[in-house]
Amino acid sequence: MNLCTNAYQAMRESGGILGVRLYKTSIDKEDSKVISSELTPGDYVQLDVCDTGCGMDSKTLGRIFEPYFTTKGKEEGTGLGLSVVHGIVKSYQGQITVYSEPGKGTCFHVYFPRIAETLTLTSRRSPPPCPPGPNGC
Repeated sequence: MNLCTNAYQAMRESGGILGVRLYKTSIDKEDSKVISSELTPGDYVQLDVCDTGCGMDSKTLGRIFEPYFTTKGKEEGTGLGLSVVHGIVKSYQGQITVYSEPGKGTCFHVYFPRIAETLTLTSRRSPPPCPPGPNGC
């Protein structure tokens, strides 16, 4: 939600497009993402949150995950949002990367390690019927 909120705020004045995409991906040893980040080869679920907003310069990009760093006014945020996002992603052994250009927008790529899918079918009991009356279903 924080990534989407930031994207909205980046497009608030001029409008734009917010894109959210979730898909499976695999990273191998030769992938350039491994060289440029802490990603290790393996299977991931990738979440992309991209916008066509104002974008960020390299100086700002270098600080976005620092606690209390913000480019917004005091009434708009604490500067904790992206550092919390970063912490959550890291706690799941994931990785987050960002690409941005001033005037062209920003794209966050969040990688979570994919776990094996196992489906277990269990029998479910039907829920009890709702009682009649004004507080019933």
